[in-house]
Amino acid sequence: MHVALGIIMILIGLALGFFGYMIAMRGKYALITNYVMEKHAGKVDSRYAQRVGWIELFASVYFVLFGIISLFSGNPFAWTVFIIGVVLLVTAALLNLFLGKKL
Repeated sequence: MHVALGIIMILIGLALGFFGYMIAMRGKYALITNYVMEKHAGKVDSRYAQRVGWIELFASVYFVLFGIISLFSGNPFAWTVFIIGVVLLVTAALLNLFLGKKL
């Protein structure tokens, strides 16, 4: 079961890495849901979008790294690592959402 979870973690990491790269490095801010409308309304700025991209890039490194470790080590804690990664990703995204918006 840890092999399947390792593959899933690697695929999630690759998807996050692609979108994080496109947002943080290439400036494709339109990939962020409602970013264009919120920017025109003055609720967010480009720093918010950059943080979203970097959060996704760091999460991709986490998921790919621990996915590979899970594949080759037979880690019985793969579910724990996966859940911790998801919780950290959601926490970082929510903090960015609430702290990055202008009131």
